[in-house]
Amino acid sequence: MAEYTVFLPEAILIATALASAVLGFAWRTRPERLWLLALAGTTFATFVTLDMMGLGVTKALRLSLWPSPISGQGDFTVELKMNVDRFALFFQVVFEFVALLVVLASHGFIRPEEPHQGEYYALMLLAVVGMMFTAAATDLFVLFLAFEVSSLSTFALVAYRKRDKQATEASAKFFIIGAVSSGVILFGISLIYGLAGTTSIDIPTTDLLRLRGPPGLTLAGNPNMEPPLIIALVLLVAGFGFKVAVVPFHMWAPDVYQGAPTTISVLLTAASKNLGIVALFRVFLVGLLNVQVDWVVVIAILAITTQTVGNIVAIPQRSVKRMLAYSSIAQAGYILIALPVGALALQASGPTDPALTVAAYGLVGGMLHVGVYAAMKAGAFLVVAGTESQGIPDDIEAYKGLSKRMPFLAFSMMFFLLSLAGIPPFGGFFSKFLLFSGAVYAMPFNQWYLALAVSGVINSALSLYYYARVIWYMFLLEPEATAAQVSVPRTIEVAVGLALAIVLLTAVIAVFFLDYLTQAARGFFGF
Repeated sequence: MAEYTVFLPEAILIATALASAVLGFAWRTRPERLWLLALAGTTFATFVTLDMMGLGVTKALRLSLWPSPISGQGDFTVELKMNVDRFALFFQVVFEFVALLVVLASHGFIRPEEPHQGEYYALMLLAVVGMMFTAAATDLFVLFLAFEVSSLSTFALVAYRKRDKQATEASAKFFIIGAVSSGVILFGISLIYGLAGTTSIDIPTTDLLRLRGPPGLTLAGNPNMEPPLIIALVLLVAGFGFKVAVVPFHMWAPDVYQGAPTTISVLLTAASKNLGIVALFRVFLVGLLNVQVDWVVVIAILAITTQTVGNIVAIPQRSVKRMLAYSSIAQAGYILIALPVGALALQASGPTDPALTVAAYGLVGGMLHVGVYAAMKAGAFLVVAGTESQGIPDDIEAYKGLSKRMPFLAFSMMFFLLSLAGIPPFGGFFSKFLLFSGAVYAMPFNQWYLALAVSGVINSALSLYYYARVIWYMFLLEPEATAAQVSVPRTIEVAVGLALAIVLLTAVIAVFFLDYLTQAARGFFGF
């Protein structure tokens, strides 16, 4: 029996957001109270979600305080078109963790005299609520609406510093591109509904998943369905491609990441991008898995192109935030590898079928890289937030000798960059190893899967060039003669330290998470 307490984390975040918006008027001169309120709400919601996953203290104490996704107590497919299962909970805790880092760092990055801090925290938490509902959605229209709740909040957050011309320009670009991509997605969903007669993407009941007959999406005996289906797939790929910043739909991302307040850039790159990833997983690996012949090659080509273009264009960048933005585009290309590999699930005839094993392995690699990527990229942008808070401009020249001026931030940035490049023993190495080896294991089904793995390895090596350049500036070049060692706000250091702990301890954390991720992946495919 489903229990509504599975939505307790979302309820906590909504209550905290509303309280922040209301109390923002009373606490205009005491912004630290608003910060403490947002921090307490986000921390409690994250704790509850981890407990629901079976990774918190209640399981160790053998208590039963929350519904378990194992027993299907989060299945609201009929009532709310949502299912809070293992897969959804994993992404929800990633979104909450990123929000926790952003809230924590905001105390040191947002100046006390800046107005509308209540609205700042309210919009941020509501964006996270939209992300969490998207991860649990089992219907295309519910997924779209939850996605838009998150997007509308982030549009306003980018322009939080409305007197900053760069931030205002970035918000305008973000809003226009976001509105266009939303319209494109909605058009694609409407075509799918017209063809299939349903928008359900729930594994046990969906008519979109396999050849189950009408209503449902099947080309068997209906060849005239293929032209409008291809148009729908193009619209969905383009729409979600804009959301995830996949090449060639990526041109907005560097401008927006650079122009937004850096704490909001953290939310965009480490949470909003992963929101697009979870939507792609839900739509293509569940709803459109049956028609993979029409999209799997396209996604594979986009994955390789996105990796390559992102890394190549990152090389000449002088702005550290733009460089990290193009790097995040390349990282999205790596995660896309999980889609073609996961598509092998259609060939599985049972829970022991090798095709399902490989598909689940590929999805596990994608999910693990999503989690590690969130920590790596959030940490790198938070380092930039720390330098900006002390007046150091967003330019690689200003990072000369940073190891002598801000030792902790410089060493943290080095570890984040090496992890992004996939250098052992950091977290990025382990997640990329699983992700790329999934493509290798898929070779018996189609030898062209090897191209995905080779592309990932080559592009990871290519990315090391521009990551190493930043390290060279920080550690090998001398700072300006007038530059002195400066202190960083403690809350930013704590946020960077939390992200760094995830990156350094991935091998240890994976011991607890891998079995969970494996079960989540198999449950995602209905086995």
